Amino acid sequence: MAPFVPLASGILLLSLIAPSWACTCAPPHPQTAFCNSDVVIRAKFMGPPEVNQDMAYQRYEIKMTKMFKGFQALGPAADIRFLYTPAMESVCGYFHNSQNRSEEFLIAGQLQNKLLHITTCSFVAPWNSLSPAQRKGFTKTYSAGCEACTVLACSSIPCKLEKDTQCLWTDQLLDGSERGFQSRNLACLPREPGVCTWQSLRVRMA
Repeated sequence: MAPFVPLASGILLLSLIAPSWACTCAPPHPQTAFCNSDVVIRAKFMGPPEVNQDMAYQRYEIKMTKMFKGFQALGPAADIRFLYTPAMESVCGYFHNSQNRSEEFLIAGQLQNKLLHITTCSFVAPWNSLSPAQRKGFTKTYSAGCEACTVLACSSIPCKLEKDTQCLWTDQLLDGSERGFQSRNLACLPREPGVCTWQSLRVRMA
C-alpha cells in the first residue's frame, strides 16, 4: 500500500476524478453487522484522515478502547491504531463527520492483511446512540446467534421465513426505518436445536 499523506493535499485531485454517483446499501440489523464482521471494536477518531499517494485509500487514526470481536484473528493484546476506507464516496468510502475526539464509536469492519477496513455500508455508530439492548448485544449476546441463526430482512410484502433458523426483520416495512423496535431491542437466538426466535435484550429496570 502506498504511503499516506494529509488529506488536504489530495482533496483537489479527488474532486476532479470522483464520479457523480454515490454508493448505496441496505443497513443491516446490528446482529447481522456483528456476525458478518471480522472485527468489532469501540474506539475514538483522533483526527482527519490521511490519503495514500495513489488516492485509492484513506486512513483514520483511532484510539481503541474496547474489542468485542477479533481476538482469534488479531490476538488478545491487539491494539488497532488505524482504520482504512476507500478514498471516494462513489466506491463506498466512509467519511467521518464528527470533530469530537472524545466521542466513542462502535465500529464493525473487515480485516485485509491484518488491517481494519470499513465502508459506507459498515456499521459505524456513536456508542451513546445505541440502545442498552444493542450495547448488551455487541458486548456479549449477538455472538450466540452467529453460527445457528440468520436475520432475514423484509422490506416489502410478501416475505416469509425460509428456514426455522431465520428471524424475520420487519422494521423497514413497519416503521420505515432500520432503527425500529427489532433493531433496538431484539436478537435472533437459538430457542432449541434447529429453531431460532427473536428474544428481548432489553434491560429490566429495578
